[in-house]
Amino acid sequence: MSSHEQRWPPAPDLQRADLEFSFRDNNYVGHLVAPPAALGPRPLVLVVHNYQGLKFFDVDVAEYLARVGYVGLAVDMYGDTVPAAERVWPEDPARIERFQQGCFTGMVSVDHDYGFFRALLKEWLDRGLAQDCVDKTSVPAVIGYCFGGVAAIECVRGGLDVSAAISFHGLLQTGEDASPEPYGVVRPPLVRAANTYNTNTVLLIENGADDHLVTAQHKARFVAEMDAAGVDWIIHDHARTPHGFALPPTIGPPGHLHEASDRRSTMNMLSMLREVFPGVPQATVECNAAGTAIPR
Repeated sequence: MSSHEQRWPPAPDLQRADLEFSFRDNNYVGHLVAPPAALGPRPLVLVVHNYQGLKFFDVDVAEYLARVGYVGLAVDMYGDTVPAAERVWPEDPARIERFQQGCFTGMVSVDHDYGFFRALLKEWLDRGLAQDCVDKTSVPAVIGYCFGGVAAIECVRGGLDVSAAISFHGLLQTGEDASPEPYGVVRPPLVRAANTYNTNTVLLIENGADDHLVTAQHKARFVAEMDAAGVDWIIHDHARTPHGFALPPTIGPPGHLHEASDRRSTMNMLSMLREVFPGVPQATVECNAAGTAIPR
């Protein structure tokens, strides 16, 4: 399912592929979109979904990145735990509770086991780098939304080889959301792993100043942690902006699109990608995957 036909002209030369594999007794399917083959190999950018799991919006983000000039790989962090057909907000209100239970179950099964979380992210990086359309001489980048933002930060904490990690309204502490247990989903105990911090990356945090899941205490703790580790970080706080500000309403109620903040954070992302991939020209794409206009 995709809505890109409504916002972008046809691009039949884009390369598309499904990446399927089994990992630790689960089956995963991701979706890759790359620039036309005539342009040659391009750097890889992983796209990590919000708590709902991999769905049409994440594939649209991968396509947006491909239209800009990179290889976008929308990764699946849940596998069979949350089947693909159960990741899109249900139209029938009677199905919402079960949908939420399934998605939150998928999320806590990953973000409460730091070692597994990082190992699966590394597997996706390795699978992406193995593709012929990917430039193996460029260190990949990773971006993510909400849960996916947590994943981007975990790449840095886990010492994974990424050139930039970009979080859109992601929590700053992995698996430590103090809100009530959602829809009866019991959070398992945290299984921690030693942090080996990648200090050769840049960590960009795009945060809504009114995000109820990211407190001043969380930010202070995060900054102290990254400074002690020697990680290069940037935090942008967007005024009067809620959690989920870069997600469109087409994904359901978790999308709280705030166009000004989405526009500015997208431009910040593009600037960071230009910095870490200086040899790659960026094509102008009039709007991003959420449909927000991006200035030339």
